[in-house]
Amino acid sequence: MSSTARTLPSWTSDYALLRDRIASFPNQQEVRSVNQDGDDVEILRYWPDASWTAPADAKRLIFLGPSDESTRASLQSQGWQHSATMHLLAGKPEDVEQVVKLADTSGLFEAPMENYDIVEVTDFDRPVARGRMHFGSAYGLLSDPDLFSPDDPDVARRAVLANFAGAAFSHGLPWLLLVATEEHASQLPVGWSKATELTFWQHN
Repeated sequence: MSSTARTLPSWTSDYALLRDRIASFPNQQEVRSVNQDGDDVEILRYWPDASWTAPADAKRLIFLGPSDESTRASLQSQGWQHSATMHLLAGKPEDVEQVVKLADTSGLFEAPMENYDIVEVTDFDRPVARGRMHFGSAYGLLSDPDLFSPDDPDVARRAVLANFAGAAFSHGLPWLLLVATEEHASQLPVGWSKATELTFWQHN
């Protein structure tokens, strides 16, 4: 086991559920998840030291926190390639935007699913934005909304997040957590702050 191993927070297994993945815990320092067919093995953990070796069947790695340059070099020598960087944002529901005015031609719909709730924004009955939120015991974990060529991407995205913020507030949850793209994390709305970084790696 890596000398830098740290116990993961509970939202990391919920992040798998949010993406329709099945999570398991090889130990308290790693979340191993697969897709619904049992394939596409993904490992999520804090950054290890350079002596760590990824499981032979892993297709994707996600590391939390600041990157380790020696580990990056070791991964690249093993055929891994950095594919994306995302950020976990945190905010209190009462401090973030909860109401966004949509155009008269737009609608907003909610649907509870098994592991998360879905919110969808439409324009002339065409879906333009969709997001998911998993209700944890002390937080709501949100995915960065998917956008489908809306006329106003910023308003569509904000409407999804605001609806979830209102839902979290009504449920009495003290925190909202949002896994956001690097682009969206660089434009922090009022009430949100960066909690940690997620670095994604794919095997060549």
